[in-house]
Amino acid sequence: MSKENKKFTNSKKISTFAILISVFVCYTGMYAVRKSFLAGQYLSLSFGYGLDAKTVFVISQVFGYMISKFVGIKVISEMPKSKRAKWLIGSISFGLLMLALFAVVPGKWKIVALFLNGLPLGMVFGIIFSYIEGRKNTEMLAAALSATFIFSTGLVKTAGLVLMKNFNADEYNMPFYTGLLFFPLFLLSVWVLSKNKEPDESDLKARSERVPMYHKERKDFIKDNGVGYFALVGIYVILTVVRDFRDNFMVEFWTEKGYSGSPQIVTLTEIPVAITVLGIAAAGIMIRNNKKAFSAGMWLTSGGAIVIIVFTLLFNAGLVSPVMWMITTGIGVYLPYILFHCLVFERLVAIMKFKGNVGFLFYIADALGYLGSVIVLLLKEVIGFKQTWSHFFIWLNLQSAALLLLLAMLSMWYFNKRVHNKKKEQVIAFP
Repeated sequence: MSKENKKFTNSKKISTFAILISVFVCYTGMYAVRKSFLAGQYLSLSFGYGLDAKTVFVISQVFGYMISKFVGIKVISEMPKSKRAKWLIGSISFGLLMLALFAVVPGKWKIVALFLNGLPLGMVFGIIFSYIEGRKNTEMLAAALSATFIFSTGLVKTAGLVLMKNFNADEYNMPFYTGLLFFPLFLLSVWVLSKNKEPDESDLKARSERVPMYHKERKDFIKDNGVGYFALVGIYVILTVVRDFRDNFMVEFWTEKGYSGSPQIVTLTEIPVAITVLGIAAAGIMIRNNKKAFSAGMWLTSGGAIVIIVFTLLFNAGLVSPVMWMITTGIGVYLPYILFHCLVFERLVAIMKFKGNVGFLFYIADALGYLGSVIVLLLKEVIGFKQTWSHFFIWLNLQSAALLLLLAMLSMWYFNKRVHNKKKEQVIAFP
């Protein structure tokens, strides 16, 4: 390699940009395999007992996804760096294969295919995040990763709708075709991430060293920080439930509102949400003090809850349009949700200075979050869904936002107190 080319490939600016694009593309590839089936409605398929086929599919896949989150508490927190790329490629390849199975097996076996599709995919986020955590610019890189939560879920559903509308794909083949469409870019992004440089000394000084967490370390963290941590988990569970319902049934909501002939609405309404939320989340990189950054995350979580309450009440009163309501409540939900991925857990590891990694914190929260989603989906089917999607989302937003406010205040108080007590102990130990 020439001297000029070596200088180019070692450029920190180019390297950071390449990582930023790669984490976005990599997780978009996962969404293409996991979320594309949501573009279909599956009205022609019946399982009896008054069950909605799409809801059954969602429950089945989320159940598999949830199991992988529980398994990931151990696997992701202990995973060595050398195995990350193999796990990524293996997980997505298996999920794509299950979509091919979904397309060809008889009706009831499609439930099994989607369960198996979700089973490895819950590992993907933790593996990707392990490439970027513990850096001075983690918030910026994690913002790119988190952009997929808002933008890519709409993108892959739009791709699925276009395949059905313009290329005559039926709704059972469409998920496999969509996943296959994104797969080459996914492979390229994994290759780029595998060439990623590890955090340097300045990164370690600004944050903390990230190491595997085994049983003892995990147990000690929960013992020392359980109250505050599980308040944060409570926030994350609520956000996951609201986000999942919004994500899984957005097509039905827009159909109810008369937008069935405009598939692009699913993506277009998420663009201002993504720009607003990601701009705020990425700005967290400017807050050098880890304690202040964590507190800012909690205040912004509270602010998001207030936005949800205010605009939901305005929508219920007929004072704002469905488009405006979906955008503003999207900001209220996704701002704290993405801050947990970009800033809250990252800075919590730094201020508590425990030996471990963000993956452990994520995977307890994620596992319980998806458990909550499964329970709410099952209750929806058992109790029966006898209201419009608008009325259901109004109720869900108002109840959830009130709980978010309460838990955000509790967790901020708890960890501020823990940090204060730690400083006092250090003063006593080193007078």
